[in-house]
Amino acid sequence: MSERLLLRLGTSAEQPVYWLHWDETQQRTLAQGRLGALAELGQLSALAIRVPCYALVSNAAVLTTQAQLPNASRAARDAIPYQLEEQLADEIENLHFATGKALQPGCYPVAVVAKTLMQLWQQSFVEAGMPIRALLVDAQTIAVQPEQVQALRLLDQTLIRHPDGRSFSFANDQAEQWLTLAADQLGQSSVPIQTSDTGLASLARCFAPDTAIDLLQGPYQLKDPLKQLLRAWKLPALLLGLVLALQGGQLLWQQQQLSQQQQQLEQQINALFSNTLPGSRRVNPQAQFDTELQQLRQFNQGSDFLLLLQRALPAFRSDKRINIDAMIYQAQTRTLTLELEASNHTALERFVAQLQQQGLAVQIQRSRQQHGQLGAQLSIKGEP
Repeated sequence: MSERLLLRLGTSAEQPVYWLHWDETQQRTLAQGRLGALAELGQLSALAIRVPCYALVSNAAVLTTQAQLPNASRAARDAIPYQLEEQLADEIENLHFATGKALQPGCYPVAVVAKTLMQLWQQSFVEAGMPIRALLVDAQTIAVQPEQVQALRLLDQTLIRHPDGRSFSFANDQAEQWLTLAADQLGQSSVPIQTSDTGLASLARCFAPDTAIDLLQGPYQLKDPLKQLLRAWKLPALLLGLVLALQGGQLLWQQQQLSQQQQQLEQQINALFSNTLPGSRRVNPQAQFDTELQQLRQFNQGSDFLLLLQRALPAFRSDKRINIDAMIYQAQTRTLTLELEASNHTALERFVAQLQQQGLAVQIQRSRQQHGQLGAQLSIKGEP
């Protein structure tokens, strides 16, 4: 995004706040203004949410220096306050130390500021709901030029950026003598001061936030509400993802098991089909089996007669006084009709009773006495 919002903070809650809405691509001011105090920062919160916002503080309120470290370890950085103790006018416990990117191997820029000021600025951002990208020293944001001191007027101060990365600021009425000393040190005849605009626009034209130290470090680092929310949900989301992954794996395993069982069942069905209907190609097993059974029934339609006759056979064997003259079997009604002769009615009734004991339904169609024998016609049908 080419737009940005710059804020210039004071060193007390009552001092005014200057702000600039800047278009970097077109190098022009979109809007600017002045707030009466830090408590009014909330008026710019909506704009700060939409475009990147950088807060600036005066270099006069911050000591910018350098520290030589043996390495970039945490222990070496923690020792910086004691290394700079002789340059400080206040106790270490009352100061906040912020470090920037290494200028060269072992050499780190350091910004030292009172904790009371950091607490004031941090609390103001939190109360206003301002999503600040960084809290920077104004003079440090001037783009560095090799072998050339950069100087510009900003409000009532002159900001100076040394080519080695150090920065300073002086009241405008003291700037000339300090610039002369800086020019003599670099062998320059003079140091030009950018005076075309003394507002924030003069700094916006050469604004290089990546070269400055962000003071919002350690306990003063602002917490992004969105990042906090995402961090709070990170573990539940991971657990949920793990549960879903496990469930997905279980479902996949079950699907593989079912697929294997289906393959085994398919193989068994094919084997059974081949054994039942050898030489046939499996198309529609139900229809094919029905057709085959129908053909078997048509081919073996006398099997009911044999079964019926087998069930009646014990009755014939038990009584030798029964003689069969004729036998007719009706397949449609599954009925066996017998023409027989018995010695008397008692023998006939005993024969009928024996058939009934075999679970057969017996009816005497007719009977007559002839030549000393009793002739009769019986219908025998197996009970369903």
